[in-house]
This record gives sequence, C-alpha cells and structure tokens, in this order.
Amino acid sequence: MFLAENERRAERLASIIQALKPTCDVLVYPRLNTLPFDVLEPSRDIAGRRSSALRRLAVAKKSILLITTAEAMMERLPLTAHWPRVGMLLRIGDAYSEQHLEARFESLGYDLDDSPDYPGGALFHGNTFEIFPAGALAPYRVEHAGARIRRIASFKPQDQEVISEVKELQIDPMSERLALKERARNRSDLFEYCARAKWIADADVPKHADTWLSTIEDAAPRAERDRAYVSRREWDQAAKRIALLSPTAPYRSTPEFFKEATPRKALRAFIEEARRGDARLVFAAAVESDLRLMAAMSGVKAEPADDWAQAIARGRRDAALLAGFDAGFVIPGRKPIVVITASDVLGSRAHQPQPANWAWSPGFDAVDLPELGSVVVHLQRGLARLGGLRSMGTAGVSAREMVRLVFAGNDAVLVPLAELALTWPYAAELGDTSLDKADGSSWRPRRAAAETEIHVVAKELAKQRSQRRRRPAPKLVPRPASYEQFVARFPYFTTPDQAQAIREVLDDLASGHPMDRIVCGDVGFGKTEVALRAAAATVLAGKQVAIVVPTTVLARQHVETFRKRFAALGIEVGNLSRVASTAEARKVRDGLKSGELKVVVGTLSLASKEIKFADLGLVIVDEEQHFGAADKTMLSGLNKNGHRLWMSATPIPRTLAAGLTGLRDLSVIATPPVHRVPVVTKVAPLSDIAIAAALVREHRRNGQSFVVCPRIQDLDPMLTRIHTQAPELRIISLHGKLSAEEIDERLMAFVEGEADVLLATNIVESGLDIPRANTIVVCWPERFGLAQLHQLRGRVGRGGIRAFAHFLTDGSSGRSEKRLSVLEELNRPGAGFAISARDLDLRGGGDMLSDRQSGHVQVFGPTLYGHLLTLALEGDRDGMSALWIPELNLPISELLPSDYVQSEAVRLEIYARAARCRTGDELEELEDETQRRFGTLPPAASNFFAIAKLRTSSRERGIMRLDVGPEAIAAMLLPGRIRRSCSRLLQRDGNRVTYAERSSAPALQRIEQFLDLLDQ
Repeated sequence: MFLAENERRAERLASIIQALKPTCDVLVYPRLNTLPFDVLEPSRDIAGRRSSALRRLAVAKKSILLITTAEAMMERLPLTAHWPRVGMLLRIGDAYSEQHLEARFESLGYDLDDSPDYPGGALFHGNTFEIFPAGALAPYRVEHAGARIRRIASFKPQDQEVISEVKELQIDPMSERLALKERARNRSDLFEYCARAKWIADADVPKHADTWLSTIEDAAPRAERDRAYVSRREWDQAAKRIALLSPTAPYRSTPEFFKEATPRKALRAFIEEARRGDARLVFAAAVESDLRLMAAMSGVKAEPADDWAQAIARGRRDAALLAGFDAGFVIPGRKPIVVITASDVLGSRAHQPQPANWAWSPGFDAVDLPELGSVVVHLQRGLARLGGLRSMGTAGVSAREMVRLVFAGNDAVLVPLAELALTWPYAAELGDTSLDKADGSSWRPRRAAAETEIHVVAKELAKQRSQRRRRPAPKLVPRPASYEQFVARFPYFTTPDQAQAIREVLDDLASGHPMDRIVCGDVGFGKTEVALRAAAATVLAGKQVAIVVPTTVLARQHVETFRKRFAALGIEVGNLSRVASTAEARKVRDGLKSGELKVVVGTLSLASKEIKFADLGLVIVDEEQHFGAADKTMLSGLNKNGHRLWMSATPIPRTLAAGLTGLRDLSVIATPPVHRVPVVTKVAPLSDIAIAAALVREHRRNGQSFVVCPRIQDLDPMLTRIHTQAPELRIISLHGKLSAEEIDERLMAFVEGEADVLLATNIVESGLDIPRANTIVVCWPERFGLAQLHQLRGRVGRGGIRAFAHFLTDGSSGRSEKRLSVLEELNRPGAGFAISARDLDLRGGGDMLSDRQSGHVQVFGPTLYGHLLTLALEGDRDGMSALWIPELNLPISELLPSDYVQSEAVRLEIYARAARCRTGDELEELEDETQRRFGTLPPAASNFFAIAKLRTSSRERGIMRLDVGPEAIAAMLLPGRIRRSCSRLLQRDGNRVTYAERSSAPALQRIEQFLDLLDQ
C-alpha cells in the first residue's frame, strides 16, 4: 500500500510501475472529487474507478500494489463481505437474456440510453451490446448468438477497432454506495481492506492527512462525521504502521544533456565515462520514437527489454525500455546501472507519459453526419428537419427504409437512403432562418448565389494563403539550453493536444514564413502555456513579443504569470494597461522603442500609434473573440510580415470557420487536464431564495462564489437582495467603471479570502483563476452570449473540486431557453469548441473576407459550406454538380434490419456514412466495422452493402439509372460513356443500354454479368 502526496504522483507511479513490471497488479484508488458532506454526486468516472478498486481488494486472491492518497482513504466503506453479492461476471458461453442484463445493469448504476463512449454507458443492439464498465480503460462489445455469449472484446470508440479479446468481463457497480447497506451499523475502511499490507508513504503525507481531517471536522458534528469518515484517533493509530520515505533520493541524478550547447556531444561523453566505470546503460522513454531519437544521438544500439528485470539482467550491457521516468538516475554498485531518460536528452521535446487512468475523449469532432431531429440542408430541396426513418414496402424483396424530411408548412417528403449523400447537417436549431418549400423552389435562387460566392471566396482565399506562404518572416529558433530552462519551470506534464499545439507553433516560428495560427482550447486546458512557450522561443531568438488581452483584469493576471516564468531568465515583462501608472507606462514605452524590454502585456492600447517597437517578432492575441474585426485588423498591422498567434476558448463563428477552411492554421487542445470534471450546470427561474441557497451552500464547504449581473446598475439592488437572505456572507462588488487601483485592490481582497462572494459584471469573464471559487450564479443569462456564458462557467471548477454554475433566468422566450439548454447539454470538459460550433449553427459564420457576421455560410450551414469551399480550394470546378447519385431500381430489400441494429440513430449514422463513401474500399471498411460492432451480417444487411457498392461502381461507369426486371436489365448512361464497340448481347438506343435475358439467378449476380458485358 503506497500513499502518494497527491493524485498526479499516484497516477504517474502506477504508470511507471506497470511498465517496469507488467505482471504487477497495480491499482490506483482515487479520491472523490467532492468535499466532505457535499450533497453532490461525484463524477461517474471517479466513482466507478473507486468501486472497481474496492471490489478487487475485497476479493483479491493474489498480491496487489494499491496506490492512493490520504484524502482518498478517509471515507467509511461497505464491508468486504458485501462485494461478492454486487456486480456481475459475464463469461463466454453464459446464457444471454437482454431483459435480465438490462435490469442488472440499471441496478448497478449504468445508463442504458447512453453511448458507451464514457464510463457508465451501455447500449444494446441486435446481436451485440456495448458497455463501458466501472474502472475499465475502454468500452467492451459482447456478441451473442443462440441465447449464449460468444465473444467479449474491448474496442476503441473512435473507429470501433478491437483492442483485445477476453474470456470474462467483470461489471462492477458505478458507485461504492451501491454496495453500502444504508442502515448497516457496521462499516469498514481502507485500513481493514488492507489489514495485512505493508504501508509506505511519501514524506508529506501526514501533513496532507492532517489538513483533510480538519476539513472533515469543520464540516459536520462528531456523530455524523464518525459514521461517514475515519476519525483522527483511528488515523493516528494506523499511521504508526506507515513507513515514510525520505524526502531526498539516495540516487545520483544524470546530467540534463538538453541544456548543453551540443547535447549529442555531452551525451556521448557521459556514456564514454560511464563505460569506463563498467556501468550498464538503460535508455528509457514513454514512446518508441523517442527511443529511436536517443539511439541516433547516443550512437548506442540498445537491445529492447520487456521489463526492468530484463533490462538489468546479468550479461546485458545496454537496454532500451518503454517507461516514462521524470528524470535519469544512477544506481550505485560494483557495476552501476545508469538510467538515461528521454527528458534528459530531448527536454521538452520528449513525449510525456499519459496517466494509467481513462481520459475524456476530445470535446470537438468535425462530424459531417446529419442527426435525428436536427435541421439539415438537402442540396436539391433546401432546409428541412430530419424526421427519422420510415419502413416502406412488404417484407422481402421490396422492403426498404426511407428518410423522412419535413419542410415548410409541415410538408413531409420521403427520400431514398442514397440521398443522405446530398443531406448535410445544418444546425441543431433553425436560429433566424426558416425551412424551405419541399419542391425546392424557395431554395434554388439562394443556392445559385451562394455557389457563385464560394468560387469567388475560394479564389481569394487561395491567393491570400499562397501570398502568406511566399512572404518571408524571421526564422525564430531559441537557444536550446535557455529555452529548456524556461520549460522546466512548468510544474505539470503537457497533455497530448497541448504538446502537439506547442510543436506546431514552434515549427511555424522556425519556418521562415509568417505564422497565422489560432489555438482553440477550452477554459483551463492550457492555452496560456502554449503562449508562454511561443513568447520564450521568440525572446530567446532575439525578438520582442506583445501579448494583447481584452481586459485590465486579464492583463494583470497575465503580467503576473509571465513575470513568474521569465524571472529565472532575467527577462523583464512590461505592463501597458489601466493598472500601470503614468511613470511605469512611460518606462515601458521607452523600453519597447529602445529594444531593452522584450515582453509586454497590454490591452488594445498596444496597437496605438505612440507605441513603437524596436524589433517585434510575435503578436499574441488572447481571448480573440472579444475583439471586433476592426481591432483585429489594427492588431495584425502591428507586425505585417511577422508572426501572429490567436487564442480562444470559444472562437467567434467567422474565426472558427476560417480555421476549419484553412485560411488560418488551426490547433485544437481538446484533451482536458487529468481529473478535470464537468461543472454541474443548472438553468432555473431567478429568485432570491435560489441565489442565497447556492451561495450559502458554497460558504458551508469553505468555498467562494461569483454572482454576475449584466449591468452595473443591477449590482446594488442585488447586493441588498443577497444580504437580506444571507446576512452572514461577506461580499465585494466589482465593475469596469471603478479605477484601475480599486479593481486591483478588490480583486486581490477576494483572491486572498477576505470575502465569500464577488458580485460583479462580466468583467470577471476571463483570466481569473481562483481554485477556492467553485460556485457561480449568473443572473439574467439571456442577456449574455453563449460563448460569454461558457467563459463565465469556466471561472469555477479549476481546482479538481465539483463546481456549480447556476443560470437564473427571468425570460421565458423559447429562443433563450434553447440557447441555455445548449450549456446544460454541453457541460463535459472540452465543450467550448462544440459550443462555438453550435453558435456557428445559430448565428452563421459570416463572410470569409469581410466584417459581416452573417453571410452565405448561412445558406449551406458551416459543415457543407466548409466541404464545398475545400472542394473549390482543391480546384474542383464542378462543385455541387459533381454530387449526383445513380438511381437504382432493384428487386432487392435495401435496409439494415431493426433487430440487427436496434437504434434508429445508429442505423441513420451507418446509412449516412455509406452514402458518403466514394470507393468500394471505403464501403468494405464500413462493412467490416458494422460486422465488428453488431455481429455477423444477416442477408438483408449484406444486400444493403452490396447495393451501396453497386451504386459506387455505377457512378464510376457513368450509369445515371439502372432498372432490373425479371426479363431484362436497362441502364441510362451519361453522354459519351458507352463504348463504341460494346458487346453484341447489349441493345443500344442512344445513351440507353438494355440486356434482355431470362434467368433464375439472383438479381445481384445478373447485374454483375451485365456490368461485365458493359465493360468489354
């Protein structure tokens, strides 16, 4: 049993130990992300992981290494004897009953309507079901046939690819509370679960335990807390058994080669010296590519080892091991073992290991498939609502499913599945636009005008893009040692997306062409670190950096952050905002002009004519959605041929559209930090009681709150209302009309805990990072934009504690309710990009080349507009006219049986993807994926894919229409597509070809013969 000083270290240790000894059964037991006596449900992911770990401990027959923290182990737990009775084990060969399994899963806390992309989701199909069990690293698919389970496999939800197959699968409850008998007097604790364990802890663990026990003691009376938590006396008793690690390691560390002027030379010299001392070398990295780089730099061909024992085995000289150590070290001895890590050699370029636990999948995927109930655009008919699927014909040969589209005046039309190739997502809601007439008459004029505009825009975009790529810009490459010294002060590991964004920015700066990149990442996902590293690379290459922010509050926060990080390099950071005194502002202006000052943070005043830069290399614009088009043009003019980096959590629609269509380069940080949990979002009517209840609840758990009103004149009346209901709360007011000094003073008072509530306008929208503030109440949210509300919600939940956002509305308009429901719906980490895409739905993307925030993007919707614009940029002059579909009239059913794929939404997804496939190979892949997901294809499903392939091959041959009857097959082709010397068995009449034959062979076989004759 190992107690780590924090969760991050626990996760890292588990990951490394698993790599060093794969046979070791390592368990991480996380802390609940709620405070003691919170009435909140913890996040499903964490509750499920705890439940799974406890069950494994309770029934363990072999040794386990449990890694946890003091905070995680204080709760009272179910008795170990209860665990064998909860949960269930699925084995290959077991009897299968959908009804029985559904009831059991529901009793274990699983959501049967939730796609298993996240823990706790389960979905039943025809011959398969999918479930993401508690504590698992991936979802599982279970196949059944003949009322027996036949196969169990884990898979990747992104592409359905199988990861591994297993013979049995444990389904644990999604919360330990389900194993806790409510009225049971006897409860257990982690000390009892691990009674025979050897206990080891980090040096700081007793201090952490003391703090957490004080939090528990402050939260409830003794009787109540003794029933729910371990007492201080019990902890003190148990702590006597814990062996504390020394704060310092007995091993000598290896040099940081990356900081040397020539890392390769330094590394080789170190290896030579180590070999003279008869040392054995172990090269360790988190990924193979880093090991290859290290081999090239060291000149050592190390033999790959599967684990630590193999790496240090007698007789082996050099080994390469996949293990993500933080830094290298030397184990002393007659033959020392020298561990050299990727971090030692590559510095910040080393790939960082990801924690062993499952992480949220990205918050934004550019999906181009229409969804049930959403508004779609049909290329020939216009805007409609997708009303679902309808079965047509009788069972057997003529059975088929059609797509129901509802147009203006509730006029419904059924179109064939193949027309999903012409049907694109438009928006979740209509916004200000209206549905078209079913005959397409209201759509055609708009479509024609928009098509013309697409070609004009594509031409201009291509010109702008090529000009930007041809223009020279300074190549900014920092001195490696100084840059790595700067990076080393970042106290966390970068997430994969964050590391990718940093690499892209550094590559742009070194390319010799002007960078124009937008970095989109949700609130708190690490965009500031990307900006810091871009600024460091620029300054260390000898150029100046200007960071432009929309508000004084954010400027103040950035100045503090940048000064802290640049201090070690002796680089000063200037401040040009209202907070700066006249003397300070003059000093900053002089420093920028002379070139002595390298980094400046300021508001829009940085773009004024009186500011002169000696050698400006990079302009960083943070929260770019707050600047108007004219402001952005002015900011771009600061360094016309220089580098520009734009950053936003919810980029405005035109910016997002520009990124998606390639006018600007786009980096997306969609991976949240480990343990970031969704903010509980509630929309409710505005009332004094609702406001007071939210604030008092946060106050009781020793937290702070924000209350945000849209106007300055709302603040004083709101202050009176809160004081009437909750006089014990200490409140500070804040708004933009106060002097800079007063804003600063009040803000610092709140940060330092001198008040419980910050009552403010949306001046707090960006830049504030206060881990103790975990509740925000927004009054009259209908007066804010979606992106603003998302930013406000991002002020809370930054410390890993479950946080709340209350949107209390006075308005009852359907439109504002829809907008607010988007925030409730999109509350997972990483929702900012999706909210922006939804805003793009509601508002339209604007013209790509002008300042208007509405435009022809609104005609097609962002998805189709982006697709058509991409085609035009790639030089496809046919555009939409190339999107035609062969009409096939066949005596064969065309559908996926509903007892094979039960979910209508999933059938629609497969139909749409099949309609989008352009080649037979793409259809083969989709067919294989469908078989993996739902089991062996029944004949009707095989026919569906055969018809889809026939449609693709007909299009390639130029067949516009194919009719198959009992006595003949006829095809209408595009002009010029029939061979002059076609087979004598075919009758030709202009562009029509007929093949007369009576045959009892299956229709698809007869069609194959006909196509062979046509190709001769």
